Amino acid sequence: MRLNTFPSAAAAAVCGALALLIAGPALASDGPPAESAPAATGSLETIGGLGETLMLGSRIGTEARAKTPDTVEMQELQRRLRAASGRLQRSVKAGASADADVQAQLKKLDDDATALLKAVAAEDAAGVTAGVAAMVADQRALLGSVPKLLAP
Repeated sequence: MRLNTFPSAAAAAVCGALALLIAGPALASDGPPAESAPAATGSLETIGGLGETLMLGSRIGTEARAKTPDTVEMQELQRRLRAASGRLQRSVKAGASADADVQAQLKKLDDDATALLKAVAAEDAAGVTAGVAAMVADQRALLGSVPKLLAP
């Protein structure tokens, strides 16, 4: 059996190139990445909390406007909204001194979500429409006030 050296050398070169391609970035790094600054981490937590709060509020409104709203699902969404609001409040307290406005807006959002859930349970179409409008207004207020606290 004859072996040709060219195909063997080509296969070895390809394998070596693939190994360097995969392991190259790890070998070239100087060490573990530096930790991010606490201010940047706090800002990221605030932005994440705001996004989660807005997303859950919009899901509650969407569920309330469905043809057959699921009140159990809405209660679960409201529980998650309260948890997200709590995380947002804690991150705002850690990063800014003017957090009373945000806390009041989050309290109003929770109160409006509770009123909306009651309107859905009572099958009050006018109450649902008003509740969804109130929640949208609360979310717009949050969307306007939280970024001001993040400004450098």
